[in-house]
Amino acid sequence: MPFWMFILLFIVLFCQAAWIFNDASKRGENKWIWGFFGLLNVPTNLIVYLIVTRCFAKSIPCKTCGKKIKNDFKFCPHCGDINNGYKK
Repeated sequence: MPFWMFILLFIVLFCQAAWIFNDASKRGENKWIWGFFGLLNVPTNLIVYLIVTRCFAKSIPCKTCGKKIKNDFKFCPHCGDINNGYKK
């Protein structure tokens, strides 16, 4: 395998991991684990990430700060409000 293909593969893996890291950070997921997961394989891990975070983790906006939180959270991890009226 030519050397330039290794460089291209590294660039693609790094870009995928950076995008997953940033997206997981915005969604309140564990950004370090998902970012490392993005370094392992292209594009299968991106597809798995999108399915897990988009289909299985439903979120709603916090009534105080407006940031998205998961349905089963007892308080908002961004503003700390526990009186959102969500499931307790």
